[in-house]
Amino acid sequence: MWEDAEQDTADATLLDAFRAGDIAAGEALFRRHAEPLRRIAAGWVAEPAERDDLVAEAFVRVLTVIRDGGGPRENLRPYLTVTMRNLVVKWSHHNKRVELYGTTPATEEATGAVNAEDLLILRANARLAWTAYCALPGRWRTVLWRTEAEGDSPKVVAPLLGVSPNGASVLALRAREGLRQAFLQAQVPETGTPCCQEARRRMGAWLRGGVPGRRADLIAEHLTGCEPCRTVATRLGEINREMPRSVSA
Repeated sequence: MWEDAEQDTADATLLDAFRAGDIAAGEALFRRHAEPLRRIAAGWVAEPAERDDLVAEAFVRVLTVIRDGGGPRENLRPYLTVTMRNLVVKWSHHNKRVELYGTTPATEEATGAVNAEDLLILRANARLAWTAYCALPGRWRTVLWRTEAEGDSPKVVAPLLGVSPNGASVLALRAREGLRQAFLQAQVPETGTPCCQEARRRMGAWLRGGVPGRRADLIAEHLTGCEPCRTVATRLGEINREMPRSVSA
């Protein structure tokens, strides 16, 4: 259906259909915008494969938000372009690190090319960050997307969440900390050893100081006597030291 009408159908109609669960509408949006976006991406990244990755990543991020009820209601391309630009800025400015620390100001042009080895690391980190983002509660994903990707202020986001501007700010802080914990947790390998499962399940939060009282003590005690879990915790601790220790509500 969408193939025949694609050129004559406004973004708004396709976006409404996608929100209603029509996957073909999302495919039509991709066909409509992918090639123009690749031309835009050519100004930021040199290799065709990198442009394809950038366009695909932008679509995944924006369509996920739209599927959850957020994002643009019409004129999709500007949102996709801003998302691509933010991705390039983060990848080029932070090299081997994923930006999980707060707002990165958008710039008019992204500068600096990464080599093949760095690009592989960046893509791996981007996948981990996306996995962590998808694991968050819906309200946290919404506030992160609106404040980080779209650059909206807490005052703008507050009515969408049914809270005050101050409440939106607090929610954004908690969501950022939750993303950091989830980013660490996404790197914890699973184990079939029953006595290790509880420590592994909470390790990301534990390293960030997010496990309270006695439960935190039990994880520390387990690590003292379990070399495999201690090795995992040590590796994650090195990653954690590159991030803020905590976020105050």
